[in-house]
Amino acid sequence: MFSRMGGVLAALVMMGGMQPAMAQDDAAPSVHTLAGLLSAENHEGPKSASHLTIGIWNTAANITTYTIGNSWNDWVLYTISEKLLEPSPYLSNGHPWLATEVVQVDDEGRIWEAEIRQGVKWHDGTDFTADDVVFTYNLYLNGPANRWTHHVSDVPRIESITKVGPYRVRFEAPRPMPNFDLVTAPEMPILQQKQWEGVEDPRTMMDPVIGTGPYKIVDYKADEYYQLVAFDDYWGGKPTVDEITLVMIKDPQTMFAALKSGEIDAAARALPPELVDEWKNDPAIEIVQAPTMWGTWMQMNLNDPLFNDRELRYAISLAVDGDAMVERVMLGRAQSGKHGWPHLDSTWTKPGLQVPFDTEQSKAGLDAVGMVDTDGDGFRDKPDGTPIDFRIVVSTNQPLYVRAAEIMVEQLAAVGLKSHVEAVDAATFNNLTTDGNYEFSISEITPHGLADQDQYMQFYSGAQMKKLLESEPERLELYNKWWESKTREERQNWHFALQDYENRYPSRFMLWYPDGLFAYRWQSYDNYVSTSGYGIYQKYSFLQDAARQGFTVPVDQPLGN
Repeated sequence: MFSRMGGVLAALVMMGGMQPAMAQDDAAPSVHTLAGLLSAENHEGPKSASHLTIGIWNTAANITTYTIGNSWNDWVLYTISEKLLEPSPYLSNGHPWLATEVVQVDDEGRIWEAEIRQGVKWHDGTDFTADDVVFTYNLYLNGPANRWTHHVSDVPRIESITKVGPYRVRFEAPRPMPNFDLVTAPEMPILQQKQWEGVEDPRTMMDPVIGTGPYKIVDYKADEYYQLVAFDDYWGGKPTVDEITLVMIKDPQTMFAALKSGEIDAAARALPPELVDEWKNDPAIEIVQAPTMWGTWMQMNLNDPLFNDRELRYAISLAVDGDAMVERVMLGRAQSGKHGWPHLDSTWTKPGLQVPFDTEQSKAGLDAVGMVDTDGDGFRDKPDGTPIDFRIVVSTNQPLYVRAAEIMVEQLAAVGLKSHVEAVDAATFNNLTTDGNYEFSISEITPHGLADQDQYMQFYSGAQMKKLLESEPERLELYNKWWESKTREERQNWHFALQDYENRYPSRFMLWYPDGLFAYRWQSYDNYVSTSGYGIYQKYSFLQDAARQGFTVPVDQPLGN
């Protein structure tokens, strides 16, 4: 395999200027998952509203970078707190936002500068300044970790953040960070220094956060409701909705029953695929498709020595039929996991990635690593003769994943591997996977983990992925080449090579990428737009047209399915 990978690396180096991710029009629909209308009729509802009630479902405390919870809630934070560039790291094109420009100022990609937008107000009426940016990035570098901080403290590690002019900030790193303007700057929410500098532990801050975004939070009860009101002095113009109440509804059946009855105006949760045909003729409901860049994968416990054998992992991957998952679980409303990791619609992903499905080759591979039936019970055993009965752990609050686990039992059995489903409550699931008490687990993965090049590399900072770097020299070589790259083109080439390697010798198995199905009551509000990675529930759906140009697409064009 080493010589094969050497050929891949050489070919990539010879190609040099390969830039498909850089050339893609970020305002265009995703290549595979389009945005558009699924309802039988395109209704014309109001483009503004005085009040909306939107259901959210994932646990949250206060709305800050330290307490927001799962990435499903990122969009809520971003209506309040904003970034230097927007919309996200997923489109390979950051648009000016709190910064009017972010530019590289050296030849090695280690030093960048941002010009801070003037005239922006915090929600308390004070001016947004360069000092706020310096404070925020230094807190992310030196303070407690949160969902965002590794983009400053790890990949990349920015060791100097300084104010070099009244409205200018410099960022310096010891190693190249050629994607600072495409990943870091469009990812990091800016905090108000005045509010945060006296907070000893940011994770305990319970006051409503002060931001610069189109909405300010005026009241909340953690894990129950959040009251947002439009910010009159928002620099990007008056929002289209005056007030938004977010209500926590964790059970999916309850959430969509509330939408159907009119108790809520919109559900910020993916619509179950079986409801599309059932609801698409409902005169009160609009159903749209909008790419979220989410995915469902089956992870293996890499702390188990059995999975340290890359040929074993490859053999198991050949038994996974992503197409069957799409048809049987998602009713055709997803993209197959056969495209591997990262997300096939990400501008950071190598075009044409494919993971083969071949049960006969899987069986041969399992034979080759000594996984044979030694006791005659019809199932393979470990190379030392120990019987196998893999646990596939899944949370009961995700019925689609329970179904996927049941199908995985069938698919593994087809190549002689015995397994069983262990469906547990969400808290137990989190404990089992955190403690490493499982062989396989099925869960969702956010665009942060599927469509962000720096985050892809940051996974290798985790203990399990480090094991692969230590045991697989070819993988380590690709990883190091990425870090050494000084230009985004070089870095993309090495990332493509690492994707090839990962999909040959996977650390997890992609099952499917959902199409992104959403429903809302169009008579309450009908001005939603899509931006890749967030679907329709993001602040751009509540901004004037002029503020959403360049990175959103409409969802009113019929898709015909």
